Amino acid sequence: MPSTTLEATGLVGLEAQACACPSSTQPVPGLREGLGTTAVATDFTQPAAVARELHRLRTDPGLLPAVREAGYVNAARHPLSATARLLHHLGQRLTN
Repeated sequence: MPSTTLEATGLVGLEAQACACPSSTQPVPGLREGLGTTAVATDFTQPAAVARELHRLRTDPGLLPAVREAGYVNAARHPLSATARLLHHLGQRLTN
């Protein structure tokens, strides 16, 4: 996820993780809290750093399956239904 300054919750990353897709993120607030160490953190403003991390995911034995599994477990801790419910309640409080 190429957010370079701030991301509210990292919902796209969590959705990817729920599908067992590895996530690579910029270590910014929101993503750091939502994805933590379950995603590969890299500086997206540095193309060489991105290439290095993608290469590492592809060639480091066991890394890709480990990132997939950690992400899947992480996503299960943040169910979309709970997020939707919280946002609905917040909207109700703000409009009433």
